[in-house]
Amino acid sequence: MAFYRLAIAALLLTSFHSSNAAETPDYSDSDNWLCHPEQSDRDNVCLRDQAVISVAANGSSSVTPGYIEQIPAVDCFYAYPTASMDVTANSNMTPDAQEKDTTTIQFGRYAEVCRTFAPVYRQRTLTYLGIGALGDGLVSEENMAKANETAYQDVRNAFEHYLNNDSNGRGFILIGHSQGARLLARLVEEEIENNEVLSQRLVSAHLIGTSISVPVGEQVGGTFQRTPLCTSANQSGCVVAYSAFRKGDPELANPRFGVASEPGYEAACTHPGALAGGAETLQARLPFDQPYAFDVLLKLKGSSGPYKSWWKSLGAKRQADYYAVPGQFSGECVRNNNGAHYLEVTIDSDPGDPRADDYRGELIVAKGWGLHLMDVNLAQGDLIRLAGDQINAWIQR
Repeated sequence: MAFYRLAIAALLLTSFHSSNAAETPDYSDSDNWLCHPEQSDRDNVCLRDQAVISVAANGSSSVTPGYIEQIPAVDCFYAYPTASMDVTANSNMTPDAQEKDTTTIQFGRYAEVCRTFAPVYRQRTLTYLGIGALGDGLVSEENMAKANETAYQDVRNAFEHYLNNDSNGRGFILIGHSQGARLLARLVEEEIENNEVLSQRLVSAHLIGTSISVPVGEQVGGTFQRTPLCTSANQSGCVVAYSAFRKGDPELANPRFGVASEPGYEAACTHPGALAGGAETLQARLPFDQPYAFDVLLKLKGSSGPYKSWWKSLGAKRQADYYAVPGQFSGECVRNNNGAHYLEVTIDSDPGDPRADDYRGELIVAKGWGLHLMDVNLAQGDLIRLAGDQINAWIQR
């Protein structure tokens, strides 16, 4: 085991230096984008079908086809979360299936309201993150910081290319999850909120699954000095941020997300369907396939019985790649005694309901992650509707 870890460390160290020695990506090359208006339908992963099958508590279902706005008024710029499986500190510029699928799943539906831009970037890889989690000094803080810096500079350069070549003064929404949200938060902090022109063009920022800090009970301060949290659907130039945990999750005793490191501050939490606070249903749009869902509608009660028959007769997988379970998920921003501030998700588990009681997004090995893998899709319907409202508010402003 010791030899194995040393071998991995040596590999990663070599990979790290080689990955950082690579030239800065050329974002005038459409191959360095996952979503860009000038790409063909085949190359643009945001144009993949977003049809959704909605499954009611009584087992009835209906399919809603995907929709793409033909004359969008604003743009959306996205940075995907840690997804690359490259065996390097930073990923290469050839995106793997996980990076493409994650972008489609989290970001593709935003094409309903905006032009979509999603650069490929040399992110800190899932492999490197996993090795770092092993401990024993396999990944130094210095090397982790360098890997993060490479990722940020790519996202910054891609955004700068977008501003100089594609935006034409249009408003924009920033969307990111986990690592992607953290990088975009830094972009807002360093490049946008102190630039009067850019701050006026910021329609909103949906920064999900990272800790945006604010003074306890406040809407601004901490991570951002001028960009407040969203408190109304009629507001623009604001931030939506949350991390999700299922109600009663024992991992909340030591959560990885939803916490702030400084005394007097907390992680921001904004329910995108209830910005003023309180409990409200969540309009989930969940994928059957990557990265976390497979037989999710099947009750976790074995492979026999009426649930198996119902699943086969429904044929949901053949009708759409995404599903909704209206009325089953609800959420509310809450604080616990450990200082966590998070979106508490309740899943209605009714024995008479043929839909699942548990979903694959919470069946992960990592401790303290809660519903991290499902963060965006748990409220995707709410996020898209809110984006539309924010676009209208920005246009009116």
